[in-house]
Amino acid sequence: MKYLSQTKNGCLFTRNCLITFMLAAISPLASAAGGEAASLQGDAFLDHKYVKKMKQEWVDKSVTYDKKIQNADLVLSLGQQTYPALSPIVKKMAKERGINVVIQQGSCGKTAKKLNRKAVDVGAYCCPPMKKDRLPGLEFHTVGIAAIAFVTHESNPLKNITSVEAQDIYRGEYVQWSEVPSAKKLNLTSEKIQPVVRLHCKKRPGHWRHLLKNEDLFSPRTFEVGVIPDMIKQVSKNEAAIGIETMYMLDVHKKHGKLNVLTVDGHEPQQEKYVLNGQYPIYRTYNLTTWVGEGKNYDLAKEFVAELKSHVEKNGEEYGFISPSKLKKAGWVFDGDELIAEPDGMPVIHEHPVAKDSAASHDHS
Repeated sequence: MKYLSQTKNGCLFTRNCLITFMLAAISPLASAAGGEAASLQGDAFLDHKYVKKMKQEWVDKSVTYDKKIQNADLVLSLGQQTYPALSPIVKKMAKERGINVVIQQGSCGKTAKKLNRKAVDVGAYCCPPMKKDRLPGLEFHTVGIAAIAFVTHESNPLKNITSVEAQDIYRGEYVQWSEVPSAKKLNLTSEKIQPVVRLHCKKRPGHWRHLLKNEDLFSPRTFEVGVIPDMIKQVSKNEAAIGIETMYMLDVHKKHGKLNVLTVDGHEPQQEKYVLNGQYPIYRTYNLTTWVGEGKNYDLAKEFVAELKSHVEKNGEEYGFISPSKLKKAGWVFDGDELIAEPDGMPVIHEHPVAKDSAASHDHS
């Protein structure tokens, strides 16, 4: 006998679905705690078939570099996440070909603006595109996904939190660490919990929205930062703080502070199988873009993106990336090169079990 199963993708309709909805209507408080946790999560992906309407003049325009770099053979815009990971590979590829490749460092927002001006051949995003990102003639190529870790001050003895606790901490439901169920037996600071977060890409799906779907849900005590090094600095100097970032970025910016990495629901962010099956709840999605067209620049851009994807397939673990081939094998949905959906039946936060072999015995400091 099958029952309704709530997933991020919605109801899995069975012959008992109607009964379940009727029961839910009669007794809405029965699953309030779990349902609320699920409803707090944002979309993982948006409509991949949407294309932003642009004037024909814009559509007909070719890629035109800014005056300072007019002699470039290829221009890429990489972000905080992708620049340290991919720029050395791009430079190596350019040297091998004897061509002038310009790599611009910025953010998803800066990449979007440059693509909107048709000023770059390849753009990088650390999250799935929003509607305005889907320009005519622009293709998205997913490089991979990476788990986002929860980190505390290195002196914090806490080793594991549940995904629901993580939500409640960032919502401000818990004021002190001693109130968090997983931390009640620990001798923790009496100071108020200081959530730290980088609320980037507020209109794009995924990333921190896997935890809370919009910035209004975050605690008034949340300390917002603009760049990754500042997140690390804030958490490393405050015994009551908690932050979020990928393991690779924590390593890239380790000079800014030593942190304690938590397991979530008993799972480490480095454990790929739990990210793939949804038992690790929060991750980042990396995409590169190319333009549809013919000619030297178009072909060169696609060649570079193909080689970068191939590099990640072979060396993804170095950056904490889970490659497209692993995602496809685990049932993640692609349209061409682009990741467009999680597997059917991906669990919502409140269904994540706490592992029996709790990671409390492991030291991740």
